[in-house]
Amino acid sequence: MIKITLLLSASIAFTLTTSFAATFNITVDDFANLNTEGATANNLNVSKTENGLTLNFGPGSSSLAYDAYGTGTSTFGQSGAWFDGSYLKFGNSGNQQKLDFRITNNTGADVKLKNISFDVRRAPGNANPTGYTISYLATGDSALIKGASVETGSEMVNLAGIGSEVGTMQDGINNFSEVIGTNISGTAWIASGGYANLRLIMTTGNVGAGSQLDNFSVTTESVVVPEPSTYATIAGLMVLAFAIRRRCIR
Repeated sequence: MIKITLLLSASIAFTLTTSFAATFNITVDDFANLNTEGATANNLNVSKTENGLTLNFGPGSSSLAYDAYGTGTSTFGQSGAWFDGSYLKFGNSGNQQKLDFRITNNTGADVKLKNISFDVRRAPGNANPTGYTISYLATGDSALIKGASVETGSEMVNLAGIGSEVGTMQDGINNFSEVIGTNISGTAWIASGGYANLRLIMTTGNVGAGSQLDNFSVTTESVVVPEPSTYATIAGLMVLAFAIRRRCIR
């Protein structure tokens, strides 16, 4: 009986001191059909909501709302998962090498921005682009908070870097994955109901060099506090543990 009491006490202590992580993902891989400007337009306006997160590209993403060079539909004569005939494209001018996007958090909890990943296709034989940078935009009510929590952290400065690749772009398909916490040596938070604006810029020595982006994915993680019903269960367990203990020492 004493062992049971100890186990119950340990379980109660664990529950009281443990928080639970929940992961929220959102992926956009059908840019052409989501583009309200038209599947093959040279303008971009894409929005998608999934798992409590919303991604906006172009309008609704920042004050400047850079929209790269719109979207396209081609498999380039290839087959496979990447070549679905729907992608975002870069090229033709300096501004069309820039893409603004917004991550809105409607999960009901503060979330850590964990990872941003995407694929870039560079046309065979092209020397450009060579890489990219991802920066935070402190525009409007955008707030990406670095610190232990939203309450105790500080907003990152405008154009703070959160990811980059330099000189790594190869011909064909490139898979990139940016671990935000590692990149900034800390935790980046988006408050519940808030958003963060970011900018992806292709690094290129030729502003007219075309490339394509697909399979854009964002991963966030929240720390879930136990619901009130959980504490009611804990209280019941504490009463049971106390009753068992009294019975054992009689």
